[in-house]
Amino acid sequence: MVYETLNRLRWKGGLEDCEIIILHRGAPGDKKLIPGKSVTEVKKSYFYYRNCKDGRETYIPLHRVLEIRLKGKVLWKRLKNLNLETVTGLRRGRIKTKFL
Repeated sequence: MVYETLNRLRWKGGLEDCEIIILHRGAPGDKKLIPGKSVTEVKKSYFYYRNCKDGRETYIPLHRVLEIRLKGKVLWKRLKNLNLETVTGLRRGRIKTKFL
């Protein structure tokens, strides 16, 4: 669902105005905010963004995306810490995603 959300924003407009929050070890709270206007490429399993500080492109796997917002509204969020075993029969510890 991350790919579909980013791809829809890219082609229908809104990618420039969105914010992508990723899991980034070492950042405050292990989270980093990436402005959508810095995204240069979106593929099925990753995206690239251009770093504002040094202009380098950085590769981000989509499994690191925690949330996608557009003008403050949450479009997509990764749900975690659920005991899915009792609800769906899935193994404990799996990460479930939901499109909001």
